[in-house]
Amino acid sequence: MKIILLDKIQRLGEIGDVVEVNSGYARNFLIPQKKAAFASDKNIAEVEAKKDELAAISEDVLIQAKARAKDLEGSNCEILVPVTEEGALYGSVGTRDISEAFMSNQIQIDKSEVQLPDGPLKETGDHNIVISVHPEVSIEVLVKVSPE
Repeated sequence: MKIILLDKIQRLGEIGDVVEVNSGYARNFLIPQKKAAFASDKNIAEVEAKKDELAAISEDVLIQAKARAKDLEGSNCEILVPVTEEGALYGSVGTRDISEAFMSNQIQIDKSEVQLPDGPLKETGDHNIVISVHPEVSIEVLVKVSPE
């Protein structure tokens, strides 16, 4: 399916690019999130006319994300989990647990922003976690997993 991008998308293109993507990706994510539109002649002409305005909006969002990342810099949280006698966790610590732990410290982090490339945390100790506040802006925070 051909679409025209209304926002910069990592590994896809810049504002105003006409790209070919899977129809499910376009219909279920890009178009509802207002990141793209169907690549009709009318939409292409509109985007070309508004390209500077869309770029300015995108730049504002990026500046806000950088400011938020600066606020999050140096943040940490502690999560208490039940452990066995040997010290192994009964479960694991996932993105929701990390998000809730930061919210209890009055730091707003959505669970979709927490990046766990190796999967949930399954050991006690200190873990450096990447928080992706914008596709171009990420910050590393400390999560301490401690036994109850």
